[in-house]
Parts: sequence; structure tokens; C-alpha cells
Amino acid sequence: MRRFAVASVVCVLAFVVALQAKDKAGSNPIVGTWNCIAHGGENGDVSFTLYLQESAGGLTGTVSAPQGDADLSSVTFKDNKLKIDIDAGDSNYSLTATYAAGKLTGEWSRDGQKQGTWEGKK
Repeated sequence: MRRFAVASVVCVLAFVVALQAKDKAGSNPIVGTWNCIAHGGENGDVSFTLYLQESAGGLTGTVSAPQGDADLSSVTFKDNKLKIDIDAGDSNYSLTATYAAGKLTGEWSRDGQKQGTWEGKK
């Protein structure tokens, strides 16, 4: 009976540790699908979707817009500040934003020139 009790305790502890590891891995608020809109472009407001995920090397992702899809060249998130670079072939885009209250708000630029603002929410 004592072996059964010890085995039960070990199983419960292993389960609790696994849940904590899962919570820790999924605790980055920036990871996920973001529905966004860019303001200030030559075509007016443009909706786009950001897909951000964690990888062994940090953050990665893709962007999907009416103009097409692209991989994100770099993604950093520190102190609630997000920075994304996108090499779209003919142009380079940069998005910066602040994360607060479950939303992203910031600015975007093309080829180093500020173009406008953008916002996103999950």
C-alpha cells in the first residue's frame, strides 16, 4: 500500500511540474495571431494579420496582407516593446509597437521612412 501512495505522489508531482512548464512556455503575451490595421499608407488603411510564435532562437512569425504573405526577418519583444522587420523583396518594412492591455499600438516605416501608425489585437 505504501508503494502505491509513493507512486501516486510522484505522478501528481510530475503532472504539476508539467503544467507549470506549459504555463511558463505559453506566458509570452505577444505570441499568437494578431488582427491589425495600418494607417497612413498610400492606399489608405490596410488590414493585415501577424502570426507570432516562440522558437528556440526567440520569436519568429509571418505577416499576411492583401499584397501577399511574408516571413518576418526579425522579431524582438522586451519590456513590452515589439520590433518587427520584414524584407518584402522590393521594400523593407519595420514595425514598432508598445504592448498594453492586450493591444499593440505603434508606428510603421518603409525603407527607413515613417509611413504611419498601426494597431493590433488578438
